[in-house]
Amino acid sequence: MGEIFGLVIVRPFGLILMAIFTAVKSYGLSVLLFALIVKLILIPLGLKSKKNMMAMTAMQSEMQSIQKKYANNRVKMNEEIQKLYDKHGVNPMTGCLPQFIQLPIMMGLYYAVQQPLKFMLGFGDDVIAKLAQVVGVDVAQAGYYGQITIAEKLNQLADASGNFPDNVMQIVQGTSGTLVPIDFHFLGLNLAQIPSIKEPGVMWLIPILSGATAFLSSYVMQKMQGTNNSQAATQMKMMNIMMPLMSLYFGFILPGAIGIYWIFNNVLTCIQEVVMTKYYRGKQQKASSEAERLLEEEKAAKREANRAVQQSQNEKKKKGDK
Repeated sequence: MGEIFGLVIVRPFGLILMAIFTAVKSYGLSVLLFALIVKLILIPLGLKSKKNMMAMTAMQSEMQSIQKKYANNRVKMNEEIQKLYDKHGVNPMTGCLPQFIQLPIMMGLYYAVQQPLKFMLGFGDDVIAKLAQVVGVDVAQAGYYGQITIAEKLNQLADASGNFPDNVMQIVQGTSGTLVPIDFHFLGLNLAQIPSIKEPGVMWLIPILSGATAFLSSYVMQKMQGTNNSQAATQMKMMNIMMPLMSLYFGFILPGAIGIYWIFNNVLTCIQEVVMTKYYRGKQQKASSEAERLLEEEKAAKREANRAVQQSQNEKKKKGDK
């Protein structure tokens, strides 16, 4: 992992997680609140993306007409489609931005979870190595999730008040980090563990729920979008298959905390999709009603003008006859 990514993305995420954890005293709840904060921060982008997608749905008939008209001229078709996008102020890439942004967020959270001593508590490698010796963890053999193992063992050393033995405090004294006990358990699940596909157990709930909520999220988005475009509908159906399978797979290879984040994020996405769709459909209906009202007023004004012209002509004709 690059130092810049760790400094710019992972460490701030770790600090946010740590701040929430300090406030709520629950690691699992901290992850859920982190997901909520991220979703709230991304609301402006979500609104823009949803507005863009609704506009693309509204112009599907025009898009299909262009595709049929220039079926044998790909260059001209692309030019006309771009003109259509410009006319409606649509950027087809905007709808993908929320999904792209989720990737660095997931990666940042992953490393914050995987290396809690470094990114949550703020300790350097030398301090972490000394803490590992105290709790009897061989960093070289502990593997990729060695810091989680160290954090779990440190948590076992802390007393009911959260105080650590003197030999542990001597190591961290004078450093920039803050040592606090971290209990990774949440609702009976150890969020520091990786669900094992070879060992069925309660941890399987995380990848299963991750896949199920991913399917629900894709299904809700498809229903809310209400597209009649066969190509777009096919793509959405593929998403309904691929996203749950990917979520299920990642749920079995990543720590439970990442799966909990993804589950809650999927649920929040469903809620956001329903609320935003109703909001923009309401605005579209209001705009449509206003356009119809203005059109009727324009037609009435034209009828009145024609009637006035006709009346004037009749009066002139009557005077001419006299």
